[in-house]
Amino acid sequence: MINIYDTANQMEQDLRKTDEYQALKAAYQDLKADEKAYACFNKLHEYQGKLQQKQMQGETITEADFKTLQDLSQEANQYPSLMALMEKEQAINSLLDELSKIIFSPLQDIYHEA
Repeated sequence: MINIYDTANQMEQDLRKTDEYQALKAAYQDLKADEKAYACFNKLHEYQGKLQQKQMQGETITEADFKTLQDLSQEANQYPSLMALMEKEQAINSLLDELSKIIFSPLQDIYHEA
């Protein structure tokens, strides 16, 4: 019998060894070393969380919410270390999307059988 959790645990360990993960980890350390950029990152991250929570509770995201998010994003653009982190996040998200497609392909096969 196959233990899919062993495979998942191995994948978790392998992910930590990828270039994308190592680059993200290094970018995060660089960001933390830049006090102002790290504070901006925390504000942006916290606000995004508030908007997600608002959305999950069925509340409307207002123009003011979008304006605040836009302002925080523009502030983030001023910090090279924060921009580098976002770039590395995109790279690892691309990797995770590819892995997700592979993992879920058996389910897609079920629904696309002729």
